[in-house]
Amino acid sequence: MAADLRRVFGDRFVALVASGRHSSVAFATDILAGDLEALGPLVDVWQREDLESPLLLTPREFDRSLDAFPVEYQALLDHHEVIAGVPPFEGRVIDSDDLRRACETQAKSHVIHLRQGWIDSAGHETRLAGLLVRSAPALRALLTDVARLMAETAPADPLDGARLAGLDVDLVRSLIALEDDPAHAPQLVRRLPDYLAQSEYLWTALDTWRA
Repeated sequence: MAADLRRVFGDRFVALVASGRHSSVAFATDILAGDLEALGPLVDVWQREDLESPLLLTPREFDRSLDAFPVEYQALLDHHEVIAGVPPFEGRVIDSDDLRRACETQAKSHVIHLRQGWIDSAGHETRLAGLLVRSAPALRALLTDVARLMAETAPADPLDGARLAGLDVDLVRSLIALEDDPAHAPQLVRRLPDYLAQSEYLWTALDTWRA
C-alpha cells in the first residue's frame, strides 16, 4: 500500500501509518480528484491482502480538525505504527476540553440508546440480553476514552476509566466481557436498571468534569 501511495502521490506523499490490524491513515500535501481515480483500481488488491482503504488526509486537514475529532485522533496518536514517511504528529496534543465534550456526547448517546433499546425490547428477556451484548463495544470504547481524558496516559484501559469515573467496576467488567462471551448476557438482564443508572451517572460526571 505504501508503494502504491508513493506512486500515485509522488513527492506529495507524506506518510502512511497503521491505525489498526487492517486500517490505516495516509497523509499527502494535496489530495486531488485524479488521485482518487488512480487509487480506486487498487482497492481490490488491498482487500485481497485483508487491508481496508486508507483514510486520506492532508497535514493541514489533520491540524484543523483536531478539535472536531478528538476521540478518533487521540486514539490514532496513542496507537499507530509508522509504515512509511513522517506523519504530522510531532507536537500535536488533543485539547482536554475537546476530548471532554466528545466523551460527554458519547455518554449521552449511550444513555439514549439504552433507554430506546429497553423500550423496543418490549419486556422480552432475549431482546434485553441482546441489547446488553450490542452495547458492550460502545461501553468499552466510551470508558477507554474516559481513561484517556481523566488519566492522560496511554494505553488507556476501560476499567481504569470506570474506576476514575466512580462506576461499579465489577458490573462494568461483566458488561464489556459480553463482547467475547455473549452467552452470559441473560444473567445480566436483572442488572439493566443498575447499568442505566451508572450510564446516567457517567454522563453527569462528564458534564461537570474539569481537568
